[in-house]
Amino acid sequence: MDKLLLRGEQINSVARRFSVSEDAVGRHKRHMQLVIAKAAALVEQKDVAYGSALMAEIGRIRADAERLQLESERRQDIRGALRAIHERLAVVELEAKLNGQIDMSQKNVTINVQAISTEEAVEYARDILELFAPTPPPDAPPPLLMAENVPDVPAEGGCDGN
Repeated sequence: MDKLLLRGEQINSVARRFSVSEDAVGRHKRHMQLVIAKAAALVEQKDVAYGSALMAEIGRIRADAERLQLESERRQDIRGALRAIHERLAVVELEAKLNGQIDMSQKNVTINVQAISTEEAVEYARDILELFAPTPPPDAPPPLLMAENVPDVPAEGGCDGN
């Protein structure tokens, strides 16, 4: 009967199958729900107790690391003090992870890569430079053009025969 009810079988169907009243099956189903809830609460209590014991142990480790740091500092043992600080940091990080303050879930990252030609890459770089170039103030003089930056400027003479 329990298995059928847990699988979601209708009360009237279970009652007919076992030749009992629907009221009796309904009472039994409510009793099952109560027992399941109590069992879940017991499991949760055990989990809470275990978690509390873990957190207490972390607290003891943190206190030991602090004591060792202070002792190392008193003896002017810089390396010992730094090791103790490192351990304290590890304990704080562990505590934050266990408390859910640091997200430990894995993240998926998708990177789309597209092959482009050298010319496209240069054009893209120019666009980026132009986009992030500082904007001159409105009253600033125009930038000076250097001959090597201006295409098709004759090196000598300057005129085409006119």
